[in-house]
Formats: sequence, C-alpha cells, structure tokens
Amino acid sequence: MWEEYYSVLGELPDWLRKPVPFIVNALPFFQEHKVQLILDLGCGAGRNSIYLGKEGFDVIGVDVSRNALKKVKSWSKIEGIPNVAVLRSSVTHLPFVRRTFHVVISISVIHHAFNKNIEKAIDEIFKVLKKKGLFLANLLSTEDFRFGSGKRLEEGTYRVLDDFGEKQFEEIHHFFSRNEVFALFSDFKKISIEAIQAGKEEKCHKYWKVAVIR
Repeated sequence: MWEEYYSVLGELPDWLRKPVPFIVNALPFFQEHKVQLILDLGCGAGRNSIYLGKEGFDVIGVDVSRNALKKVKSWSKIEGIPNVAVLRSSVTHLPFVRRTFHVVISISVIHHAFNKNIEKAIDEIFKVLKKKGLFLANLLSTEDFRFGSGKRLEEGTYRVLDDFGEKQFEEIHHFFSRNEVFALFSDFKKISIEAIQAGKEEKCHKYWKVAVIR
C-alpha cells in the first residue's frame, strides 16, 4: 500500500513536510543528553529525519518503501543535509548490531501490523537501543474513532479504509489499550504514556505518545 502511495505522490503535501510536534518538543531532551545517532523507524518521505538532520543529528531513516526512501534522498540532497542516510528494511528485522542508537523514533508505523509483528518490532527496538537510550513513538488508542470499524482480523486489529489526500487505502490498524502498552514495554526500565489526539472532534484520531528508556 505505501509503495503505491509514494509511487504516485508528486510534491509532498504540507503535512508530510512538517515534523511531528512531539519530535520537535523532544529536541531539548536530545540536546541535553548529547544524542548523536537517531533511527527513524518507518521514516516515510522523511519529514522527521530531515528536521533532525537540520538540527545536527546523524539520522538513519528506515522504511520498506523504495519510493519513500527515494524521496528522502532527494529531499536531503536538495536541502544539503549529508547527515541523513536511508536504508530499506522491515521493522521486524533491523540490520544493525546491538546497542547502536541513542534514540529510536517511530511515528504512526508500529500499529500497522499484527500482534506477532508488533512484538517482534519492540524486541528489535530494544536490541538496537543503547543502554539508557530513548524510544519515542505514537500508537493508536482504543479510544480512536475507528476502533471496531472495518474487518476484524484478530484481537484489537482491523483492516480499515483510510484517507490519504485524495486517495483511499485499506490498511491494518492495531488499537492499543493503556495496559497493553505497559505490557509491551515491560522489559524497558522507564515507561511514560500520554494520551494525544489529532483531527476534528467528530473524527478524532487518538493515540498514546510513548516514551520509554531502555
């Protein structure tokens, strides 16, 4: 689905050119803790990677979509940002040695999977984070207006029709309860969860903002 989306996407819309607010808000933390190397897991067209690269961090963007990675490379070249690299990889099999990254970010990615692959992704994130490294992400909440809609695939997981600009795509959505999030990250030392939302009230997208320390 994402390969198709990025293959027909011309100029990036505004929402794909701006970093996610909680990544911007995390910048003082990154600077205070002298973060150097960041993994952007499911980087898409690179809005967060490019932002962090401009702020002086070394960033590796990972995505399964070749077309998305081409856009990151083109954008970073136009902006003159040599410290952003890309690599095609699945979130369930990261090609990095243990304890490589100071920070891993993942924006609206991990919830597009079945339970078994979500668990694998969390294991991979734990593996590649340095000791006391930070994982920062958003996960779909069971409070989201789409929860329970579409075709049920397994507990908490549905195939849902989503709007992306002028196009619609069906994709897998897993919706997390607060307790489920805590259980998933039980191997991490510190877990912080905050409810956040985006969009209009009648169709409000609701997420958990998750910040965990390895």
